[in-house]
Amino acid sequence: QHNFIQGRRTQHVVAACLYIVCRREKTPHMLIDFSDVLQTNVYSLGSTFLKFTRLLNLQLPLIDPCLYIHRFASRLELGDKMHVVS
Repeated sequence: QHNFIQGRRTQHVVAACLYIVCRREKTPHMLIDFSDVLQTNVYSLGSTFLKFTRLLNLQLPLIDPCLYIHRFASRLELGDKMHVVS
């Protein structure tokens, strides 16, 4: 009905849909993860995501930062002290 995909890359629209599901399910996936897999600009993908959510008038939950603590703590290579941080 809205023909949203016309003029956009199919991969961007699919990634935006998957990111919406991740936000609703509160999984620790970031938009940059999808852009890394697709090897595309995260801002371009973010633009598609925002336009899609506005078109569908979706109210997504805010991201809880505690979802990402374990992810970033593991990249710090703290060894035995990681459990203290996360």
